[in-house]
Amino acid sequence: MKKILFLGLTLLMMGKASSQIVYTPVNPNFEIDLSPTGGSAANLFPIDFNNDGAVDFNFRWDVFSAGTYFMHITSSNSYNPNNQVMGLGSFNSYGVPYAMPLNVDTMIGSSSAGWITEPRGPLIGDGESSNFLGLGDRYIGVRFLVAGQYYYGWVLVSFATNKLTIKSYAYQNTPNVAIEAGNKGGSLGVEDRNLTDKVKLYPNPSTEFVKLSGLKGTSQYKIYNTEGRIIKRGTIDTTNNKIIVSEFVNGTYVLSVENKDQKTEMKFMKK
Repeated sequence: MKKILFLGLTLLMMGKASSQIVYTPVNPNFEIDLSPTGGSAANLFPIDFNNDGAVDFNFRWDVFSAGTYFMHITSSNSYNPNNQVMGLGSFNSYGVPYAMPLNVDTMIGSSSAGWITEPRGPLIGDGESSNFLGLGDRYIGVRFLVAGQYYYGWVLVSFATNKLTIKSYAYQNTPNVAIEAGNKGGSLGVEDRNLTDKVKLYPNPSTEFVKLSGLKGTSQYKIYNTEGRIIKRGTIDTTNNKIIVSEFVNGTYVLSVENKDQKTEMKFMKK
């Protein structure tokens, strides 16, 4: 029985090694100019999350006169009701719903509230509601359907007066698995990533706690499970370098530690 369980865990982890968050930076950032009046433009920046040749999301704007504008995120190049956006639950006077501006680390998944679909495209902002306008960087939570299963992702945008800037996007390539806004991946990789090559984690495997050596000052940490979900987070430094993991179920986890000088990601076993 133990051999069967071990084999199952091994196969699970092998599957997770290829189950990654796929991150795409937009470099240089793509800017949509809304300053012209009396016009509209569609299919401005196609996003094909999984590179299957089908556009999952796009963008459209309409500017009828000064102050009367509509900035939409659309599902594909033509309406696809299966590609949806997290919404605020409110609508403009034309009955078009507003997309929800998400902060970093907001969970995007099946349990998220407010999934919306709209032939005209949910609104990032318009003359009735600024919505994303002036908030700085915000995420749009999205999901798209492939072979009957949903894939979850995010798009990072910044909306200033007369300009929408598209900065990056990512999705979880395992179906029906949630993603956090801003999560660029790496938490489920086969290889540990230690950009300083100095930070060490011990003991590994662990039963009660893990400690870190080689830290520089105060750092923020996150611990991910095999589904890419953050299950613990906090602050750690050179003197307070112990993280309690005794409450975790046995299995493999990833510890991500980051400050302005370091970013380190390491796997460890809890048993």
